Amino acid sequence: MSQNNIFELEVEKLGKICRFTLSVQGKRISSQELDYPLSLKRSYQEWQQAYLNCYCKFHHSRGKVITSGSFSTPTPDREKVLRDAEAQLLSDFHRWLRSEQLHAIRDEISHAAFYPTNSEGQWVEVFLTCKNPELERLPWEAWEINTKLSAPGTKSIRIAHVPRNLHYAPVAPLRRKARVLAILGDEKGLNFKEEKRALRNFSQIAEVEFCGWQQGKDNSRLKEKIAEKISDRRGWDILFFAGHSNETALTGGELGIAPGVSLSMKELEPSLQKARSHGLQFAIFNSCDGISIAESLINLGLPQVVVMREPIHNDVAQEFLVQFLQSLTQYKDVHEQYKDVHEAVLDACAFLKEEKLLTYPSAYLVPSLFRHPKAELFRLEPFGLWHSVKNWLPTKREAIWLSAFLLLSLFPPLQDLLLEPRLLLQSFHPQVVLGDKKTTSNSSQSLPQILLVQIDNKSLKADNVELVNERYMDYSYLAKIIAELTKRKAQVVGVDYILDKDKEQPEKSQKLKETVDVAVQQGTWLVWGASEEDNEGVSANIASLQQTMAGDINSYDWYVELPGRDCTETCPFGYLLALSHTLLNQDTPPANLPQPEESQTDFRTSVVNFNPGNNEKVNFLQKLRLPASTDFLFWFPPIIDYSLPPEQVYATISACELLGSCQSETTPKLANSLPPIVMIVPGGYKEAGVDKGGDDNQLLPLPLVFWRGFEGRSDFIQGERSFTGGETHGYMVYHYLNQHLVVMVPSFLLVLLAAGLGKGLILLIRSNYDPRRLWLIRFAIATVVYILVSLQVYFSLAVVLPLFWPLVTLGNYLRLGLKKPGFSS
Repeated sequence: MSQNNIFELEVEKLGKICRFTLSVQGKRISSQELDYPLSLKRSYQEWQQAYLNCYCKFHHSRGKVITSGSFSTPTPDREKVLRDAEAQLLSDFHRWLRSEQLHAIRDEISHAAFYPTNSEGQWVEVFLTCKNPELERLPWEAWEINTKLSAPGTKSIRIAHVPRNLHYAPVAPLRRKARVLAILGDEKGLNFKEEKRALRNFSQIAEVEFCGWQQGKDNSRLKEKIAEKISDRRGWDILFFAGHSNETALTGGELGIAPGVSLSMKELEPSLQKARSHGLQFAIFNSCDGISIAESLINLGLPQVVVMREPIHNDVAQEFLVQFLQSLTQYKDVHEQYKDVHEAVLDACAFLKEEKLLTYPSAYLVPSLFRHPKAELFRLEPFGLWHSVKNWLPTKREAIWLSAFLLLSLFPPLQDLLLEPRLLLQSFHPQVVLGDKKTTSNSSQSLPQILLVQIDNKSLKADNVELVNERYMDYSYLAKIIAELTKRKAQVVGVDYILDKDKEQPEKSQKLKETVDVAVQQGTWLVWGASEEDNEGVSANIASLQQTMAGDINSYDWYVELPGRDCTETCPFGYLLALSHTLLNQDTPPANLPQPEESQTDFRTSVVNFNPGNNEKVNFLQKLRLPASTDFLFWFPPIIDYSLPPEQVYATISACELLGSCQSETTPKLANSLPPIVMIVPGGYKEAGVDKGGDDNQLLPLPLVFWRGFEGRSDFIQGERSFTGGETHGYMVYHYLNQHLVVMVPSFLLVLLAAGLGKGLILLIRSNYDPRRLWLIRFAIATVVYILVSLQVYFSLAVVLPLFWPLVTLGNYLRLGLKKPGFSS
């Protein structure tokens, strides 16, 4: 409800003067003083005496028994006296409140009702604080503040009592099926039959438990049983008491729970505080003289309490409760929202006034609602299958946030940006780090299966290589490298260059062709780089595709390039290298394995379509081209797993080191043998690239910054493009060889899952009112657990679970859930 619809009215009696102070949000807007008329004091005393004479000097009263006797309803003579006294009281009361001095206050409240600043709610709330007990007993609910004719859109004015002192903040209501604790006290001279029936009917939409005195049973521990029941950890939403009660000056009121046994509010205070922390929202004391009881409960932080300001007749108490519960279970609008407790109190009083005025005169003036000004009014929550489904539907605010997160999670640049730190986190995992140390310690005994021969700036300088047209690689230099690899009996050689510039260097192209022919004759399988989308590849004047293969070298930043169906339209460079190596290194190579020097058709087609039979590694690579696999991998594309240390994936050597024109620590390791797959790749010189110079050089991915240590951090900070396309292909070849295709679950799927969990979290928060700090601690623990689980899922299933968007989504739901008014910290 808007603060513009809430007024705080403080009334204080100072001798013969009464001061009225009206405030909004703590800001005083009007303060007026006027005489407290003796006629009002006298008329209240006369009405009270007539009321007691009519109802409460008989044993059907729910207060102290004054005399004994039998009584069912007021007698006609006493009724008339009471009606006259009521009329006089209301006349004097209204005359006083219509004083000219209060015009500004009445007008301010009426203006809010007639000219509402918003359409939220149908009420103007007046929180009334009476600083004197004498004022508290007056029938303030009968104050006719607005005497003008109402118009469409006009709000109604309702008054709730607020105690003089508030010590505890209230807790917000829990969204759950209401739980009701009904305490039935001393039944001497009373009859709880109708109340029991009403509560049992109420149990159709709420959980109702009875507790209290039972005749003929051991009640020696009744006080302890009631206290334990009130403080039940499952919590209560409504606390109901029926029986005798009275006001006390020091103990906040007392309840008659058994013949000769009373329980003071002071004694119940610890149990009530626990009940409050477990979600207690509302109490109704269908007993006499409840003002001090109400003030005690509101001071403890209970949001709202209904009490009787005067002694109440047994039959009236039962009628009030029946009508109150009926109203509380009525829908107030088409949105299937139940009425709140204040509306239910007003409806029950209206019933006593309009339907039972002749039977129970003045009874409608006795009930009052006391409430904490910061508390949300309690109302029943609908339940059942449909309402359970509705509870899980997002609110407008939740839907807006969820839509934003889904759209952002589908934005490709953001996906790539968040994938880097995700893989960096993966790099810190002990299994990766320990695996790297093991690889490093054994590096002198074994090399990775992939060797990158890098044509870098050092090689260009050492071997005096000049780029053709200051851009394209010298084909004669490539011929030297291939010749050296052939001499060292390399099995599979990949050339990460598109060799289609033969007309610009014809002699060098011829030399390269001769070198290729020699390599083919000696059984070396050659795979050339190509851009199959642009129909660019190795020139026929350099190599024949009946004896060599061409593979697509386009890469998609963070994703493994996948073969198309049957590898006809496009076949990745790295895939062909991995497949070639796998076919050549079977335990028992098939006799009919395609050979480059014997092939009479497209060599790539022969290799791709060759089926060696029962070979797990070859079968894995071939399954990647099946329709089911390509469809699945289209929606769940495997990522390039840069969290693996590069030393585990490939070895590197400068071209000049391979040719012997320069030396380094790497050279001796390659003296005797080569890894089975060798890739000739650009090594970071600035002119490298397919479309334009420098395209081949990229910024280091964050995981490789970690693996390269100080050098990597320096390159990253200075923006050095020190990561080449050849290294990307090295990772892809490694993934194919080791069947290490890591699938990244799309962020939007986990955002949807997090939204479902978040909605459940909100419902859990509403039904379990733990402090905000505890929920934040739980979220922090859940975050750590999810991160650890995601790391283990990676190692166990080769699946990467996104972290950022799911955690942000869940955290946002937590934020929305903890924003409820009255939530304790």
